[in-house]
Amino acid sequence: MSTVVVIITTLIISCVLLFPYFIVVGEEKPAPDDDWTVITCDGNLFMDYRDQRVTFFNNVLVKNPRGSLRADRLIIFFSPDGKKVERAEGVGNIHIRMEEKTGRSEKVIYYPEEKKVVLVGNAVVTIGINSVRGGQITFYLDKKEMEVEDTPNIQFFPDQDYDMTF
Repeated sequence: MSTVVVIITTLIISCVLLFPYFIVVGEEKPAPDDDWTVITCDGNLFMDYRDQRVTFFNNVLVKNPRGSLRADRLIIFFSPDGKKVERAEGVGNIHIRMEEKTGRSEKVIYYPEEKKVVLVGNAVVTIGINSVRGGQITFYLDKKEMEVEDTPNIQFFPDQDYDMTF
């Protein structure tokens, strides 16, 4: 019985979670075939209808065409009417993979309306042999920009020699 509930809830949540390009104008447009999200976990699922949130426990995996996320726990916060995801928070042993980038942190917060991902606590982002570390790293997905806060540390190994003057 609990497996059926998890599968049904996963399908419902996957329709709204992490869809930064989902638009509702008059009639709903069908999502493209490459726009899907699947959430699995090894533990329980808790649905809090009063506070409009869903929590996945133990080895949570979120996958979609844009990448994947692993966390110990994932909490999805919905709008008061329950129709939109306001934010999603992953807590514990965060591992993110997007294209050629990987990231690690203690916590991650995703804001779909702002198209923003915030890695918090010993955050590290790696692309090949290059990496950046900081207490908090913020990605602006639509701008393809990154902001590093709290003791940034950057290791950059260019493919070619550059003449830099400071």
